[in-house]
Amino acid sequence: MTFFESLNKPSWIPPDWAFPAAWFTLWLLQAIALVVLLASERSGRGTAIALLIAQFVVAVAWQSVVFGPGRLTLAAWWLVAVLGLVVLAAGAAWRVTPTAGLLIAPTIVWVSVATALGFSLLRLNPGA
Repeated sequence: MTFFESLNKPSWIPPDWAFPAAWFTLWLLQAIALVVLLASERSGRGTAIALLIAQFVVAVAWQSVVFGPGRLTLAAWWLVAVLGLVVLAAGAAWRVTPTAGLLIAPTIVWVSVATALGFSLLRLNPGA
């Protein structure tokens, strides 16, 4: 049994298959947003691209943080940082082209759920 499997989980946790399906879909939408941003010549494009890449890197790095004993607090707060970067990326992309912002926006919803889940896991597994 893995560390994650051993944790007490809230009743509302999505099924295991939902995580890779959601992330694949969101990263596909973000890739399309990146293409849209790269095709734009509007002001702010560089900032939007940098934020989009930064949130992707921080989100991918989070996966190595969450699946280990004693890391639930770090993982939960890391998700707060990911959420902040996603919101900034979506806002910056929207200012360049609303299409790119809309393509990133679903990630805000999913990372909000993930953040709530992270803090629920922390609450249900004190000391884990």
